[in-house]
Amino acid sequence: MDQMHHTSVGTGRFSRDVTGLAFVRETEQLSLADGGHLELTITPVAKRVGNDTVRMLAYNGSIPGPTLRVRQGSEIVVHVVNHGDVEATVHWHGLRLENRYDGVPHDTQKPIPIGGDFTYRVRFPDAGLYWYHPHIREDYAQDSGLYGNIVVEPADLDYWPACDRDVVLTIDDILIEEGQISPYDRAGPDHTAMGRFGNTFLVGGRSDWSMQVARDEVVRLYLTNTANTRVFNLAIPEARMKLVGGDSGRYEHDSFVHEVLIAPSERAVVDVVFDHAGEMAL
Repeated sequence: MDQMHHTSVGTGRFSRDVTGLAFVRETEQLSLADGGHLELTITPVAKRVGNDTVRMLAYNGSIPGPTLRVRQGSEIVVHVVNHGDVEATVHWHGLRLENRYDGVPHDTQKPIPIGGDFTYRVRFPDAGLYWYHPHIREDYAQDSGLYGNIVVEPADLDYWPACDRDVVLTIDDILIEEGQISPYDRAGPDHTAMGRFGNTFLVGGRSDWSMQVARDEVVRLYLTNTANTRVFNLAIPEARMKLVGGDSGRYEHDSFVHEVLIAPSERAVVDVVFDHAGEMAL
């Protein structure tokens, strides 16, 4: 787990008012070539969670933020603008990159103030699944929706086993009480340094996530635990699951599994075959 950093931003509670906010949009799938440029903006948004409309934070208006697909060995430029309600950095979790672009406030960069910006150069020397998130007030900012995935396509075309398609999924939880997200103190975390347990399960940022698959289709699930406290034990009991990779890319030996245990910030790459018809639960 990464070392935590915190910045005080005053007293009281962060706003939960959704008046005038744009509603969250669908997550974009962005393919970026070597030398590509990405504009990444942090803003508050309104989002439906179950029967409630709540105030959250988003990268480029979506929760999760854009899924970035890049080639191994490439490098991109990411210009981040902070229109949220707390100072920010972007940490590129698991990537090997220059220290000054690692997004650790006060140690490797100054925090991005509200209304400010910062430009990162992000490189991708290793294939696999990575993600990006804040490194200031993760208990609030990350819990509120600031997270997104990066899929680094391998230079070796035989790196992964064959599959029919892949699906990138964040796994999270959030605490909803009396129709609103339970409040956060501006002065600092009011539960633990990382955050708190939620009572609503979010897959791909949604409480009502689902997908359609064909019979006998092999789907690669790129799973990232973006929760800041909860460990998830994930299973699809009616399907066959094979664990093929994780934080360090592809595993040397694939293994059939009944469930996958992932702690906060961990990733798992699981190939799933759906060999009979019906409705199945994650």
